[in-house]
Amino acid sequence: MPDAPSPTQDTDRAGSDRALIAALFGAGLLAAAQFGKIALTLPDMGAAYGLAPVRLAYLVSIVGVTGILLGAMAGTVVAALGARRVLLWALWAGAAISVFQAFLPPEPVLALTRIAEGASHLVIVVAAPTLIAGAASDAARPVAMAIWATFFGVSFALAAVLFPPLLAAVGLPGLFALHGAGLAAMAVVLAPMLRSQTRVPLRLDPVAVHRSIYAVPHRAMPGVCFVFYTVLFVALVAILPLALGRPALAGVLPVLTLAGTFLAGPLSRRLHPAAVMATGFAGTLLCAGLAAAELGGALWAMFLAMGLVPGGAFALIPHLNRAPADRALATGGIAQMGNVGTTLGTPLFAGLYAAGGTAAIWAGIALFSLLGLAVLARFAHLIARPVPSA
Repeated sequence: MPDAPSPTQDTDRAGSDRALIAALFGAGLLAAAQFGKIALTLPDMGAAYGLAPVRLAYLVSIVGVTGILLGAMAGTVVAALGARRVLLWALWAGAAISVFQAFLPPEPVLALTRIAEGASHLVIVVAAPTLIAGAASDAARPVAMAIWATFFGVSFALAAVLFPPLLAAVGLPGLFALHGAGLAAMAVVLAPMLRSQTRVPLRLDPVAVHRSIYAVPHRAMPGVCFVFYTVLFVALVAILPLALGRPALAGVLPVLTLAGTFLAGPLSRRLHPAAVMATGFAGTLLCAGLAAAELGGALWAMFLAMGLVPGGAFALIPHLNRAPADRALATGGIAQMGNVGTTLGTPLFAGLYAAGGTAAIWAGIALFSLLGLAVLARFAHLIARPVPSA
């Protein structure tokens, strides 16, 4: 599978800027906490607003809806205005929103702030990996992108440990204020570390923007293949432990997936990232069949294999797109498709379980793994064509 040439290749660094990569990963952890601070505090939210926690669950998913609607537009905004500028704007905006939420505004106002927070989150998760790809050397780039792919899981794992003592110490308003302070501090840290990027003309025509991503295989491939992973992961972590009668699995399965994602980094240095993704989908398919047959260890292996997919997908962005503007557009696509999968996956698999029990879940895993492999194979053929630059 050949690399994609680009007439506007950026200059590769002799070495990686590890401090910058670490700081950008820290920004990603705080961006993921924009989900976690609600998802992991629903009982406290319910107590604060006098409502059942399930009544406020929509405040988690409303952030993802913003990503579905505006994911592709975020890519073109980052490409047009420069990743440095929009990242700093998004961090400061997120900080202000989180501090405002610390005052526990009325529920309708809080919902509006969550929509605005979704825009901040979206820009961070599009701009940060674009900058990480530029900060890493050729040799280190696959590993750096695979590490970035773990930001959501790592953030939730840290939040699960840190939030209970913080809530006990400072309460829900204090937790929101600390999150805002963290975002502001990250903006201050990153401002002198980042260089300005080359810009391209800003296009606000949604049809043209989506076409600029999804009609170009090199930009579309990471996101369109990634969606089959996101349909599976969040849904299975939420539903499979209940379906199997083993609720403790909810804390174990994401860790296995993180291990697979870390493994995808060194693998992507030796193999084409698409081959790493294919291995992940094929392993998920095989292990789902073995797990359905109740073979010991198959469930653990399935989530480990599944973790290869996001690591390969993020490594694929700079592998196929050498210009920063192309990378921003491809990252916008992966953000949009990721939100599509996480939003639709849980109700879809809940419906499968209600209709056919655990057998339907295993069949659904097999189906989406096969679809992922098929789409990946199709793009493998298409990327042999010359790629235009953004």
